[in-house]
Parts: sequence; structure tokens; C-alpha cells
Amino acid sequence: MEEQEIEIDLKQLLDALLSRIWLIVIVTAMFGVFAYFYSILAITPLYRADSTIYVNSSQNIISNNIETNEISASSMMATVFAEMLKSNAIIEEVRDKAGVSYELDTLRSMISASPVEETPLMRITVMSPNPKEAVLISNVLLEVAPDKMTNIVDGGSVKIVDRPLEPTAPSSPNILKNTFLGLVLGFVLVAGIVVLMELLDTRVKDEEQLREMFDLPVLAVIPEIETIQE
Repeated sequence: MEEQEIEIDLKQLLDALLSRIWLIVIVTAMFGVFAYFYSILAITPLYRADSTIYVNSSQNIISNNIETNEISASSMMATVFAEMLKSNAIIEEVRDKAGVSYELDTLRSMISASPVEETPLMRITVMSPNPKEAVLISNVLLEVAPDKMTNIVDGGSVKIVDRPLEPTAPSSPNILKNTFLGLVLGFVLVAGIVVLMELLDTRVKDEEQLREMFDLPVLAVIPEIETIQE
């Protein structure tokens, strides 16, 4: 009996959604259009410049024969260097040499670094509204950071693997993704409102619903009478 009631409820909710499909489509489309134009007009495009460095746990020159324990130690050191990269001493020198006028916290937020899948490699990313500026800051960072970090941490060395290339297109915002999320949000919101309205609607709509509510036969039904106006 309980399974039958659940099926009936789901059918009623589906009918309620289908009866208002025009409203769902319109609201969903409006949210998608809003997200699209918001991404284009209101969000500043950011360009991404990536570089990669190799962190060695010793001062020795990197050779072809690298033991597993050295890779593990270098991977741990890469994690430490990723945190040191955002220190005030490094960020301030990068700002001065790059000739940018950002506050330290602002410039720090533009820079991110993380080890590459638990390897001795560390990827450094700089985000900027100007592609040339992103590359400039990234190159200055590669110039300043290695010496600063190895002077603080004894027994380590840093080698540059990849220098940044000037980006030709912004990496954010992702207009397609934002538009899709807007469509999903619009659909979920309007569908949720329709379902909530249906659940809160306690009116008896037909004899079938009346029979299910009281488990009694329906004796009579008042038909709808259409009046003809002259």
C-alpha cells in the first residue's frame, strides 16, 4: 500500500511539473542568459602563466640516477617551497623588480604553487588581467625565488624546467560552465518551487483523490456546466 501511495505522489508531482513546463523553461532560460552575460560583462578576464621548477633535496647536480628516497625527500621539500614562495620577503622583491603596484596581499593572491602529483616538480601559476604582466611576474618570480628559498633551507637546490609562455586567451571566467550552472540553478529553483506548491496544496482536485483520501466510494459528482453567453 505504501509503495502505491509513493507512486501516486510522484505521478502527481510529475504532472504538476509538466503542467508548468512553460514556466520552467522560461525561468531556466532566463537564469542561463543572466549567467552568460554576467560572465562576459561583470567578470574580469584573467590570464594564466605557468612555469615548472625541479626541487632537489641536495645541492648535487641532478643526474639520471635518482634514488627513490631522494625523490620522496625532494617531493616533501617541494611542498615546503610552495609555502615559502608566498612569503613577504619573496613577494615584496618580486613586486619591486617587476615594477607592479599591487599590494602584497593582492600580489600574493595572484600566485599559487603546488607539487605535481607528489613528485619533485613544482608548478607555479600566476593569474593576471594582463597576459604580458602574468608572464613578467612569473619570470621575475623564477629569478627571485630559487635563491631566496635555498638560502633559507640548507641542502636544497632548484632548477627551472619550464618557463611561462604568454597566454593567448583568458583562462577564466569559463563562460560555458557558468552558463550551464545558471541553467541548472534556474531549473532546480523553479522546479523546487513548483514541487513545494504542489505539496502544500491541500485542495481536492478530483474524485480519484477523494476516494484515496477517505477510502470510501464516491456517491455523486457535480459536473462542470458550461454556460453559453449570447
